[in-house]
Amino acid sequence: MKVANSASTIVGFCAAAALGAALATLYGHSAASAPDERWQLAARYTARFSFSIFLPVFVASAWNRLAPGRVSRFLVRRRRALGLAFATAHTVHLAALVAYNVVAGKRPDAAALAVGGAAYLMMFAMAATSNDASVRRLGRNWLRLHKLGVYSLWFVFTFSYAGRTFGGQPGFAPWFAAAVAGLALRIAAARMRQSRSGRSAA
Repeated sequence: MKVANSASTIVGFCAAAALGAALATLYGHSAASAPDERWQLAARYTARFSFSIFLPVFVASAWNRLAPGRVSRFLVRRRRALGLAFATAHTVHLAALVAYNVVAGKRPDAAALAVGGAAYLMMFAMAATSNDASVRRLGRNWLRLHKLGVYSLWFVFTFSYAGRTFGGQPGFAPWFAAAVAGLALRIAAARMRQSRSGRSAA
């Protein structure tokens, strides 16, 4: 476990995530001519890229509980590195989103700013505590923080993709479906654990 989440592994994953997010930004810029559209697409593609890292982190334990295998074990063992890689990519998304709002002269509505801002604060808090020292110091509160944080991020992604999917943009439907499927997997794993606990108690 320590090797899977060693400093070199974490740095490598984060560097790869930063590179991927940078490429997503460049792709967005190449797909439009107007400056505001370039940053809008950059924000969109970086969000999709970061979500593609977030989802495996979100479902890793549930997947490994329901159908353990080489891939699920790989994800579980490297969940910390993957989580920090997600935080790296999603920070690039934040920069692209801010750039879009500045270039387009738009101000996010208060609700979106509050919900999105809270999710980012949770993400940064999880990133700052993704180390053994914080696990020991925070104890059960570490689990509470990371559980609340991961569900906050899931909610923001899902709400965003749902709004676009049902708002007449079917291209977002696969992303919305993936988010819902991820939650369904976690619920199924939780029910399996409860069922096994019940049989053990009996």
